[in-house]
Amino acid sequence: MEQGYVRKPKFYGVGVGPGDSRLLTLRAVEVLQECQVIAIPRSKMERESIAWEIAKPHCPEGAKILELEMPMTSDQGVLQAAWEKAAKAVMGEINQGNSVAFLTLGDPSFYSTYTYLLNILKENLDPEQIETVPGITAMSAAAARVNLPLAIGDEPLLVIPGTGSLAEYRKFPNLVLMKASRNLDEILKVVHKGEVEGILATRVGQERENIRFLNKNEELEKVDYLTLVLLKHKS
Repeated sequence: MEQGYVRKPKFYGVGVGPGDSRLLTLRAVEVLQECQVIAIPRSKMERESIAWEIAKPHCPEGAKILELEMPMTSDQGVLQAAWEKAAKAVMGEINQGNSVAFLTLGDPSFYSTYTYLLNILKENLDPEQIETVPGITAMSAAAARVNLPLAIGDEPLLVIPGTGSLAEYRKFPNLVLMKASRNLDEILKVVHKGEVEGILATRVGQERENIRFLNKNEELEKVDYLTLVLLKHKS
């Protein structure tokens, strides 16, 4: 390193995986131990941050905790205001010379609030001041827990939010439905036809983990919001 060089503080998006603290990557642990500030996204609906509970064993005791409110709403105006407020708080720390690690469940590039915050911060930071640290997704962890491949050979794999009609995807060989709690009736219609093998995965890697195969006559009224479903078409 050249004499007089000053390392700029950085913003990291750190994927902490689905729930098990042992599933963080070596790079994720390294970043958490180096950062002066740990940014924790929270919603008003949460009593505790799941991402923080996962990451906490790997964070230094002296790290500053920066809580960022990320409301669970579809109101784009409310969301945009929250993202801008969070970005301002992060920039406040970086301007003081502190590197910030923003925690996100699973992988930061996969259905994550991190993306919206990142888009704002890109306007204020140099490219070398931003690093996205990948994490293990819940769908990968769920498949591993039941020793089932997500896809093999030349098979395609489709990942979609399970919030709309599934009629056009029913014949797809391998289907991952995220946010499955919002559309149980539609998902069960596909399972009831007996054409697919279904796996219900709730809170993967966490204390209340529930991963099981769905039977043809499955009836479910409600599941946890941290639920996904894997559907594999029977050959």
